[in-house]
Amino acid sequence: MFGLPVSTTHVLSSGVAGTMAANGSGLQWSTIRNMLMAWVLTLPVAITLSAGLFWLFRQVL
Repeated sequence: MFGLPVSTTHVLSSGVAGTMAANGSGLQWSTIRNMLMAWVLTLPVAITLSAGLFWLFRQVL
């Protein structure tokens, strides 16, 4: 509607939350917590993994 970029993750997580709310079952906080933890941990894990691989390849080459 506004022409803003939307990632697949945002669409899927909104779909999950919307489905839980529409079914009348309410939001399942364990599912929401798992999605939030995935968002929070993705960047630090990616940074650590890339730094480790960079260090490893610098030692080898």
